[in-house]
Amino acid sequence: MPQLATPVRLSLFYFLHYAAMGIHLPGMQLWYQAQGVTPAQLGAMGFVTILARVATGPFFGSWVDRNGQARRHCVVLNWLTLGVFALNFVVGGFWALLAVALASTIVRAPPGPLGDAVTLAAIRREPFDFGQVRFWGSAAFMIFAIAGGPLIDRLGVDAIPWLCLALLGGAIAGAALLPRDVDTARTARPQAPVRFLMRQPVFLAFLAASSFAQASHAVLYAFSTLHWNAVGLTQSEIGWLWGVSTAIELVLLWFSRHATARLSPTAMILIGSLCALPRWGLHAVATEFWSFVAIQCLHAGTFGFAYLGAVHFIARHMPASHAASAQSLHAGANALMIGLAMWALGPVYAARGGEVYFWMAGCGLVAAAFALALIRLLPRGQSPG
Repeated sequence: MPQLATPVRLSLFYFLHYAAMGIHLPGMQLWYQAQGVTPAQLGAMGFVTILARVATGPFFGSWVDRNGQARRHCVVLNWLTLGVFALNFVVGGFWALLAVALASTIVRAPPGPLGDAVTLAAIRREPFDFGQVRFWGSAAFMIFAIAGGPLIDRLGVDAIPWLCLALLGGAIAGAALLPRDVDTARTARPQAPVRFLMRQPVFLAFLAASSFAQASHAVLYAFSTLHWNAVGLTQSEIGWLWGVSTAIELVLLWFSRHATARLSPTAMILIGSLCALPRWGLHAVATEFWSFVAIQCLHAGTFGFAYLGAVHFIARHMPASHAASAQSLHAGANALMIGLAMWALGPVYAARGGEVYFWMAGCGLVAAAFALALIRLLPRGQSPG
């Protein structure tokens, strides 16, 4: 069997890693409800699992930075995810299901940022386009999210955890495809990478800018389907709106080399933050389907530019020996801010409806302020450590 090229191996890793999320993210909520979990308990489960991910993710990143062997750790973590998730078939009741969800989140979350760290390390050695590799993760999520609906309709809600289990098995194969000879750093291993990073004003400003930019999507993730339905859109139109944003994301990832070659990472974060102002400001007042279609195209800025800027910022301005810790801290900070925004703005949506999107525009404004502060803190060409 011929040896697969590094970009192909990494593309397969992203595809197989994110495929499971395409079924799990929308599907498991239906399965939990079928097990008697209430909507309030679902909300609590989502928030607690986010906190668990934030609390434990940096530990795994630090461990890999200090010990190496990112590929082996990703494989082991995916095997643990498969075993823990399988416990859903033998437990019952909210507290047991919550315990399984917590444990599976803790071991499932790290391979994503660790894979990013391996990919960026591989790019330093063998230049290729990060966006075109990462494209396959978003494509897998879209494919399985779209296919999951008809599949669940045909097989029933009880099939959801089985589908997830099969795709989690595929994620193990994806982790095994990570290059063996690429490590996150070839330099001396740091002893306290998380502590070092959290003492860097540049890194803290970066975390704030990126996290507020991504938190501007919290209301979209939590309440947009309800809002679109409330203004009179059909379920088919709502499905198309989700498809438009994902398609825009895919196009940006595929052609991202043109943007990253011309714009600095900080400029991309700033552009993404500023795009939140028209996107969410208009979202608050729009009522027509085609207006929402046009607004969804700004997903290329609010998510795409902000995400790519963050990934390339870590690669360019953080020490290579701290890459896994930086990616894990970044992923955890984003998840925490999104979770906090969902929790805080639920009552606002209940009271004010679509006006809650003005708060999301505010998140973009705060992100832009931190991005400008980051530009001032980071002299051109300077890298901490």
